[in-house]
Amino acid sequence: MLLETIERVNRLRQQALADPEFIQSAKAHEKALNDKSYHSSAKSASNKTRKDKTLAELYQQAEFGSRSDAASH
Repeated sequence: MLLETIERVNRLRQQALADPEFIQSAKAHEKALNDKSYHSSAKSASNKTRKDKTLAELYQQAEFGSRSDAASH
């Protein structure tokens, strides 16, 4: 069953690669992915310039008190 599936997929792949319309579509798709990748990497590079806050900075305003039920772990 697995071998039949692999053979069927391979046949379909070969048919697709023989179709000029498919090749053109695949190239357009690849270009779109590369353009998107370029824009996301530029955006993420600008995000890396900011300093991440430490947990102490995040919880600076929080008050941690003792539990009223005095449960221990």
